[in-house]
Amino acid sequence: MSTPSDRATLLITAASATVAFSVGFNFGAFGVVFFGQLLSIWVIATVVLVASLVSDLPPNTWPRRLVLLVPSLWLVAAWIDNTFAFDENEKVVFAFTVAVTLFVLPAVGWVLITAINSDFTELPGRNKGIVLVSVGLFIIIGFAFGARNDFYLTCDDFKISGNDLPANCLEVTPVAP
Repeated sequence: MSTPSDRATLLITAASATVAFSVGFNFGAFGVVFFGQLLSIWVIATVVLVASLVSDLPPNTWPRRLVLLVPSLWLVAAWIDNTFAFDENEKVVFAFTVAVTLFVLPAVGWVLITAINSDFTELPGRNKGIVLVSVGLFIIIGFAFGARNDFYLTCDDFKISGNDLPANCLEVTPVAP
């Protein structure tokens, strides 16, 4: 028999693992996280931040709110220079942005999950572990599927979807009848 904790775990895990898989797949296939995914994270973080400032919605502490500003740091860094022809100052800004992002990204995820679904904080430790392990596992699975897309996708699959072609996509030539 399912409990409210189990339903909350399933909801949080399904949504979070889906995003994790997508990020992992694109990183595995193309070696980058697409700007659309980064901008989606920025939008979600910004909406949650603004909602917390104008209402009683979480996060209700300033350290947690400040964590939600990290995705905005990506936009500031991109605004400073969106090319890879960096001068020394731009290299420092870029390195700082990458370091802060890698260090704080798990906290951004945690704050977003707990703010969007406050039931998460009430879940038993086992259920929280299921969510965290699932997200980590699906990042890894997504990366593996993306890196080895040539096992189950063709270049045409990427073309039809409007994506660029990964370096290792499987080119299939039609067989003449």
